Amino acid sequence: MATLGIDIGGTSVKVCFLDVHSCLTARSSAYANPSREVLIGAIREAIGQLPKVEPSTPIGLCLPGKRSDDGCSIERAVNLPCLDGWRFDAILEQVLGGGPTIYAVLSDVQAAGVDFICGHKCCGRTAIIAIGTGVGFAVFDDGEVVGIGNRGIGHLGMIDIGQLGEDDRLAPDGARNTLESYIGARTIEQRFPGVESMKLLGVIETLGMDEPFMNAIVRMIRIVHAIYVPDQIVLMGGVGIALLTHQNKIETAVNDGLTSLANPDWRLMFGDSPYHAACGAARSVS
Repeated sequence: MATLGIDIGGTSVKVCFLDVHSCLTARSSAYANPSREVLIGAIREAIGQLPKVEPSTPIGLCLPGKRSDDGCSIERAVNLPCLDGWRFDAILEQVLGGGPTIYAVLSDVQAAGVDFICGHKCCGRTAIIAIGTGVGFAVFDDGEVVGIGNRGIGHLGMIDIGQLGEDDRLAPDGARNTLESYIGARTIEQRFPGVESMKLLGVIETLGMDEPFMNAIVRMIRIVHAIYVPDQIVLMGGVGIALLTHQNKIETAVNDGLTSLANPDWRLMFGDSPYHAACGAARSVS
């Protein structure tokens, strides 16, 4: 059976059409702080590059933000506020002209983890950190997602890591000195004003380990070790994947004085596709 995965991200929509013969992917044009109308257009643009989606095609939908108590919408999406209060079935109905027979909703980072763990055959505990517009987080034990009830486990980006540098920094949600104050696409844009958006990820290669950005990466990974004791930590998302060039330096900095409770044989891994979330969403309904 064919399935469709839709990954609504902070700067574009990515989709995956999965069946027994192929795995086809596509993405929309980039956007910034879109309205609902712009976002609907972006989803249609991405889907339009795939084979025709039938009304009966199961759909996996992943998107950022805190889910509402009834589970039918996003209560608050700091990096994509047009999603606030927008029912999932209404989104899909507007995109497709009618609600799908079957659909499932999951967080973008959980969907990305599903695809990565399946492709890399990860065993034990895997911590997925997705760094794009914001910072997403999920934990899996032998491929099964770990939860802490209906309030979620994915708000790693909101952890206060203290002041790194001479001044306090504010995150998009107004919080002071959280991870998202230092890490993410918007932070890179502020650090390198005037650089074309398509080249921003390339400048990560130029960053030294003394940069607040890199200090925050190291502190983030050490926090994850202390709380979750993973066997492997995977950096994903556009920003996360771009950090591959710093792998050895990051590992050295993390291990220097790392808590003895951490797994001494842990591995630092990296995503290898911008479509992990879209593909994972499609896998979740197959």
